[in-house]
Amino acid sequence: MSALKTRIASLSLPVHIVLGVLSFGIFRVTNIVLDGFYARSQFPVPYFEGQTAFDGAQIKAWYAVMQDAGTFNTYVQTQLFDYLFMLTMATMGLIVPLLVRRAYKVDSLAFRITTFASTLIPLGALMDAFENLVSFVMLAMPQTFPNWIALVYSSFASIKFGLIGAGYICVFAGIVIGVIAYSVGLVSASSRQSQLQH
Repeated sequence: MSALKTRIASLSLPVHIVLGVLSFGIFRVTNIVLDGFYARSQFPVPYFEGQTAFDGAQIKAWYAVMQDAGTFNTYVQTQLFDYLFMLTMATMGLIVPLLVRRAYKVDSLAFRITTFASTLIPLGALMDAFENLVSFVMLAMPQTFPNWIALVYSSFASIKFGLIGAGYICVFAGIVIGVIAYSVGLVSASSRQSQLQH
């Protein structure tokens, strides 16, 4: 991944900005489409609750609701489309933090934090991929899969949410720290100039 980061960081600023806007826009579009799939599947609870249940019997009960409603296949399609969403998330998670990073001095705190974010978000997308692989085992036998599989499924989901959430926090923190550092620098420069004038 470091080689890919180096290539992205070496892009000209205008190209990087365009790619950043495009990657974020495509990510948002796929997110909206994915939410639509999920809503049409009529999964009984929000996806965060469903993915972190750690309870095979409960997941089977939710699957049964969709089977009775005739929307179970739509949920399978949702899981398949989720792979496109993961790809757009990983792409955005690489490009956007590295774009934000360009505003800061190398090795500054904000620089390091946003660099860290560009690792966390793609890793979160990778955990999402593993989570979905486990879910397909469950979906293949929705009422008979071993309950312990739900523990593996929810573990990947929990790690995913943790990594992605931490990545978003790092991007936000990097921006805030950078703005504060810039503001303090302006105040310090203004103070030194004032002292020189006197």
